[in-house]
Amino acid sequence: MKQEKTRLFAIADPTASHQAALVKALLLAKLADCQIHAFLCVYREGGEDDKDSKHNTLVDAEQWLDEQLEPCRTAGVPFTKQVVWDSQWHDAALRAIAKSECDLVIKSSYHHSKSKRFYSSTSDFNLMRHCACPILFTHPTQEWDSNELLACVDLESTDVGHARLNDVIIRDARAMASIVGMDLHIAAAHQGSINPDNLPIESQGGEVSAQQLAELYDVDASRIHLRQGETVATLSAICAEIDPCIVIIGTLARTGISGQLIGNTAEKLLDRVEADVLTVN
Repeated sequence: MKQEKTRLFAIADPTASHQAALVKALLLAKLADCQIHAFLCVYREGGEDDKDSKHNTLVDAEQWLDEQLEPCRTAGVPFTKQVVWDSQWHDAALRAIAKSECDLVIKSSYHHSKSKRFYSSTSDFNLMRHCACPILFTHPTQEWDSNELLACVDLESTDVGHARLNDVIIRDARAMASIVGMDLHIAAAHQGSINPDNLPIESQGGEVSAQQLAELYDVDASRIHLRQGETVATLSAICAEIDPCIVIIGTLARTGISGQLIGNTAEKLLDRVEADVLTVN
């Protein structure tokens, strides 16, 4: 996410009483002098065949969205709004995001069961897989009342894409930490030894240490969390200990059966942590 003038794409949820995405968008907009584009998709069965019903539904939806944006108006935060009619709201959102030239998408998220994530394609999954810009998945109860932000990097992969992604994660984590005034922590879970050849580090012992990572990323060693173990379980445990408000993690598009059935680390963390999750790619 850029630190200069930023455009936020906030997805309103017509089924929710609390508009978590709009609340976080307003908070970020005030902190970073951002603009907000509020998006709402509505649909009613049979509406396509009844033009008056469709028109009235869209008019009511725009009025409702305008009411939700009253806090932005009061705060003097510039915003635009968009209401569309589509039975597949996530596809409509992706089209709108592509046209909006936004820098960050904000969407409310809720914990799903393991089977729901594994066997079906959730809206979170679809956005992660197809959205080109960072997405902040925000939980309705997360109020950013701690001072910690956690960036999760992959230090085991030798893939060039993951190396580039680590740089993006750290860059965006620094930017977000600066905007919201939080302390940056960095976590890496590994199941084998970390090869220093994957990083610009000289290690005589053959393994990377937390102190070396602290020097590499220019953070205090106490805020480096380097642990051995299964990725999701280890990162979840670290989150439980430091209680971050925001977790930043990378996501890479996947194809084939594994891409359809098995959620990546970012999606799995959504159901394991209470923090908001910012995904970058």
